[in-house]
Amino acid sequence: MTLDELKTRLNLLAPLPDPHLPLDAHPAAVLMPLLQTEQGLELVLTRRSRLLRQHPGQVSFPGGRMDASDASLWQTALRESWEEIGLLPELCQPLGQLQAQHTISGFALTPFIGLIAGQPQFTLNPDEVDEIFQVPLDYLLDLRHHHLFQLRRQGHTHEVVFIRWQGLWIWGITAAVIHRFAQQIAR
Repeated sequence: MTLDELKTRLNLLAPLPDPHLPLDAHPAAVLMPLLQTEQGLELVLTRRSRLLRQHPGQVSFPGGRMDASDASLWQTALRESWEEIGLLPELCQPLGQLQAQHTISGFALTPFIGLIAGQPQFTLNPDEVDEIFQVPLDYLLDLRHHHLFQLRRQGHTHEVVFIRWQGLWIWGITAAVIHRFAQQIAR
């Protein structure tokens, strides 16, 4: 998918109704950073530090909880991206915002799609991130790569999405965000 095709599809996305999010869910945001490479659009992902208390070692987007000093959730996504991978906010152009999703850790997570100018040199914060890598967007948007499973947890059934990429499993809220995005963009 080219950048122009992505922009067109994002502009055509029908606004989704706000999901029913628990009132006590903490606002949070993630950035879905896209790079334009010679091979096409690639999504930047991280692998969280194995030393973190929540979701250690999982593949994720840069992002986190909204701080009182953040003017908006977009600002949260940019601040967290700076803190985690050293992405300068001025290099990121907003392309779209996806519907918030409730996480099992109690967050109302709003994903933002951003185009990163050039080929930045990322600087990983070792307290938060062990690795950064890129995956072709076309691969991630191809629903044939999405594996859906029903799991029971605390008396509730949850659909969990798994996406395999070069020996890594993308799952949890990261895969759920990618899956919902792929479903929306395919329409």
